Amino acid sequence: MISDTLRAPLRLPLWAHAGVALVAFGLFQATKALLDASYAASMHPVDYATGQTSFDAAQIERWYASMQDQGTLAVYVQTQVIDFGFIASVMLLGLMLGTLAARLGRAGSWGRMIGVVAAGLAIAGACMDVIENLLSFLMLADPQSIPQFLAVIYSAAAAAKFALLTMAMAGLLLSLIFGAASRIRG
Repeated sequence: MISDTLRAPLRLPLWAHAGVALVAFGLFQATKALLDASYAASMHPVDYATGQTSFDAAQIERWYASMQDQGTLAVYVQTQVIDFGFIASVMLLGLMLGTLAARLGRAGSWGRMIGVVAAGLAIAGACMDVIENLLSFLMLADPQSIPQFLAVIYSAAAAAKFALLTMAMAGLLLSLIFGAASRIRG
C-alpha cells in the first residue's frame, strides 16, 4: 500500500507531475519563509537545529525562559503551529521530487527505485518532524519543568528527521545520476 502511494505520481502525465512538483516547491518556499520569520520573531536564543538536538531538558528550559522573559514564548508556540504547514509542504515536495527524479530511470531500474525510496525517506523524515513537533507541545505545557526523558525523545526525533531528510536528498541525487546514466546509455 505504501509503495502504491509512493508510485501514484508516476502515473500522472509528465507535465502534470512537473507542475505539481513546481507548485509543491512554491508552497515549500512560502511556508519556509513564514516559518523562518515566525521563528526569528520568537527570539529563540539558538538556531532551530541546535535547539532541537540539545538532548538536554535544562538547556531547553533556559531557552524557553529566555523567550518568556522577552514575552515571545507565545510567538514560539505559534511558530510550532506554523511548522505543521511547513511539514506538509516537505512531504508533498519530497514525494513529487523523488518520484519526478524516478521517472528519469526506466521501470525496474536502479534510478527509478532510488527515486521512489527517496520520496519515502522524505515522507518518513517529515513524519519524524510531526512527532518532534507534538513532543514540543508537551514540553511547552510546562516550560519550567521538562522531564529529561522527554527532551531526549524530542531530540532523538529531531535527529532522526535530519538523518532521514539528508538520506532523501542523497537518494534524490543518486536517482538523478542513475536515471541520467541509463538514458545516456540508451
